[in-house]
Order: sequence, then C-alpha cells, then structure tokens
Amino acid sequence: LRASMAGPTSTDAPKKKVEPERLTEALIRRKAEHNEGMLGNLEEIALHQLDIGRIEAVNNCRELRILLLQANLIPRLENLHRLKKLEYLNVALNNIQRLENLEGCESLKKLDLTCNFVDLEQLASVRSLRNNTRLEELYMTGNPCAKWEGYRPYVLASLPQLTKLDGTDVTRSERIEAVQQLKALERTLAADATANARDNEAVRRRRAQEPDDGDAREWCPETRTLDALEARERKLEVEESRRAGQRKDDYLLGIEPDRPRRLFKEDGSVIQMNMGKWPFKIDETRDEIVVDISFPKFLDTAQIDAEVQPTYVRCTAKGKHIQLLLPDEVNAMASVAVRSTTTGHLVLRCPKARPLVEGLRAPPEQLEDKRAIAREQIELAGAVDIRGIVSDAAAEAEAKVALAAEVPPPLEGDAELDDDDDAPPPLE
Repeated sequence: LRASMAGPTSTDAPKKKVEPERLTEALIRRKAEHNEGMLGNLEEIALHQLDIGRIEAVNNCRELRILLLQANLIPRLENLHRLKKLEYLNVALNNIQRLENLEGCESLKKLDLTCNFVDLEQLASVRSLRNNTRLEELYMTGNPCAKWEGYRPYVLASLPQLTKLDGTDVTRSERIEAVQQLKALERTLAADATANARDNEAVRRRRAQEPDDGDAREWCPETRTLDALEARERKLEVEESRRAGQRKDDYLLGIEPDRPRRLFKEDGSVIQMNMGKWPFKIDETRDEIVVDISFPKFLDTAQIDAEVQPTYVRCTAKGKHIQLLLPDEVNAMASVAVRSTTTGHLVLRCPKARPLVEGLRAPPEQLEDKRAIAREQIELAGAVDIRGIVSDAAAEAEAKVALAAEVPPPLEGDAELDDDDDAPPPLE
C-alpha cells in the first residue's frame, strides 16, 4: 500500500521508442560550423556515426564535393541526384544492399561502400555506375559479394572507367582479361546468385522458428539496426541521468535554470532588442515604413527568419533576435522583404495601414515661384514714410478755406447759352 501511494517509479514509466536520427537541414547546419552554417556554398560535410536512418535534405547543398556518411544506418542510396559536383561519397558501414540512384552525380570520382550488405543477388547493380564516366575508385571490401571468386573481374569488366578497385590499381592486362571473361562470368553469377538467395531464405526461416537469442543473432541489416538503436537508447539514458543529476545539484546550490529570452512584457507590449548588435535604420514616408537591417554579407539568407506584425518587426538569425517597434501601424500582409546580394542588407518595406491623406495643393515648384514673387515685392517697397500719419488740425482748417475760395473757370460758350422754357427743372 505504501508503495502504491508513492506513485509510479521511474522504471514504471513507459520508455520512449528510440528511432534512427533524421538527416534534417538543421542537423546539416550544425555540422557545417566550419562554413558558418551556410548551405549554398558548402563543399564538404562530415555526417558519420550519427545513426542516420535515411539520406535526405542534402540535395539543397548544390556545391557539395565531399559527403561523408559512414557508420550510420542508411538502407539505400537516394536523394543525391542534384549533387552534380559531388566527387567523393563515403557510405561505408551502413545497411546498403544495392547500388542505385547515383546517375545524377556526374562528377563522382570515388565511391566507398566498404562493409555493407551487397550480396550476389545485387552485384549486377554495379552496372548502374557505368554512366558515372568520371568514377575512378570503388571500394566494396566487406560486402558478401566480395567473397565470390569472380567478383573482381566482373566489376572491372562492368566498369571500364575504374583505375582502382578496393585500393588496388587496375592494370591494362587485367582489364582486357576481365572483358574477355564477362560473358562466362555473367552466366556463373546468375546461377550462384539464385543458389545464394535460396540459402539465405532457408537461413531466415530457420532463424524465425528459433527463440530470439541476443548473443546468436544473424548478422543482417535488421540486426545491425537493432544493435545500434539499443546502444543509442543506453546512451540517451546515461545523458538523461546526467542531466537529472545536474538539475538536482543546481537546485541544491540555488542555481536557477536558464530562462528563455522574453519577447514581450507582462502587459503584452513589445520588448525592443538587438541580440546580434546588427546596425539598422528605420525610415518613414507618407505611405510606408522602411526597415533596413545590416546582416553579415556572407550569412545565408535561409538562416534569416523575418516576421512583420502591425506594430513591430522581428528577425531571427543564428538564434539571435532583433525586434523593433514601428512608428506607425503597418499592413503586415502587404509587406515585402528584399535582401541585397552585394551588401547583405535586409530591407523590409511595410505599407502603412492608414497612410497620410493630404488635400489638393499646388506643385512644389509653383509654390516656390509664388514665394519668390512675394519676396521681390517686399524688396521693391523699400522703407515706409511715417510722416503725416497723424494730421494737424490747423493745417486742415486752412486747406478747407482755400478750397472754398477757389472759383471754377467758366465753361466755353456760357455767354451764348439761353434759358429754355421747355427744359425740365433740375432734380432736387
């Protein structure tokens, strides 16, 4: 009863199923630290001993020349057709059973398939490499097919472009002899492959009927995958135990765990930040707001995540944020982001949600002409004479008397004019 009340123990908790590692773009960027995490110009990448379960995401690395994928759990060759510049591919110590899907690797010079599971039934798949005309070195030591007596001459006759097979140089006489034996080798291979497939099927049926004994498992891709995942599970348990002990020690010492960076205050307002210390500039016009952020020139654009909201913008690169408040509300859906390939600057053009509407007005040049005319009129007016603004009463009275004394001159012909009795009287 006491144990049941204490709750489930750590051993009672269901264990999370361990799966092979996924080859994602984020994993490639972490392993491309020597190239600052950029994929566009990445030429070499080492992805060995990661328990990768499938080849994917490497097609985005178009400039890749060397790809190291040894000691993983890869079951087949795939998703490599865009690597036109790939020269060296190492997939040793994997679960590959067939050669395929390498026709697109036009520049391939060296292929390492050491210790895989290419058996006699799939040895003929080496002929798929005939289109790789630049292939010079091939390594297949440790595969079941390498035990066949006619393995070396068959491969040399099938791939005449090879200069080295399993680390041994190919001589001219050896190549000629292999070509002469090719027809007979093909007939022998077909018979031996059929017999080998029949034997393998009988072994699998017998193993299926016997109880599972971890010490006596048949060595096959499934067994190798199971062993690798069990080792991976033990490793994860050790790491989790170590982290739990570290958390306990931090608690006893009063060390608080690192908190994630806050982007907003408690009231919901935006916190401005520039964790990368990137130079930036904000320009505002009548219709839009332009944000110019100076990112490093050689930073891959795919590593920049830009987000525009009505009142702020946030950009994230290499886990660092730059968050800026905008002087006015913008239309986030109509915003556009453009990055310069020359300087690396990221420019965000954000149209205003309520652009400033101005009334009709004269063009600027017409207003300037009017101002110039007004200035000229002021200059021509000169000084103002303030004399006589206040009138003198005596002088005004004398002027009135002189005006009354003046008699207007007689009009011409006044003497000859007579009164007309028919003329109407003057108007009062």
